[in-house]
Amino acid sequence: MKLLLVDDQNVVRETLAKALRDEPDVTLVVEAESAKDALGLKQRHTFDVVVIELSLADRCGTELIRQIKAFGETRVLVLSTFRDEFRVGEAMRAGADGYMSKRCRMKELVEAIRTVVRGRTAVSPDVSAAMVRALQRKDAARGDVVASLSERERQVLRLLAMGSSAKEVAAHLAISVKTVETHRARLCAKVATHSVADLTRLAVRAGLVEA
Repeated sequence: MKLLLVDDQNVVRETLAKALRDEPDVTLVVEAESAKDALGLKQRHTFDVVVIELSLADRCGTELIRQIKAFGETRVLVLSTFRDEFRVGEAMRAGADGYMSKRCRMKELVEAIRTVVRGRTAVSPDVSAAMVRALQRKDAARGDVVASLSERERQVLRLLAMGSSAKEVAAHLAISVKTVETHRARLCAKVATHSVADLTRLAVRAGLVEA
């Protein structure tokens, strides 16, 4: 796995980087101490996971999440001191694939990274309740969009919720990757999110996958 760590707390970031480099399936760990540095590195390199602290001196962490997700398939895992419902909800709505508290143990962080690489959502136990409350509130405000989905949108949504990449969805449905990306963009627009977690919840509500 190729990882990018974004944290302006140098001691924390350097300690994490050193520990992660010892993991057998980690091939690269690059560090960034600002959002500006992170975006510059993302433009030049391909990373499997970007691990972000929400509290950055030069930019809001949720804004950085949106900008990184705009690049494509890169997974984003938040590792933050914040555990409140507002920040957890904002991060997940911005497109984060997981949210871990800095109270977690290193082995839990490593497993969370592996989980998001596999296309699943990783949340540490001490923020899970906050995430559920945030997403439930959004569901109530969003209204029922399931009935508005076309048959093709349902097919794409199901495969994405099961962890398939855009390329895998395209191959399975015999359509182009560009068409898959268009359907995904429309799905995200309907639920006002770029979050895999939100799309998965929509798929569950539509009866396309099991909870």
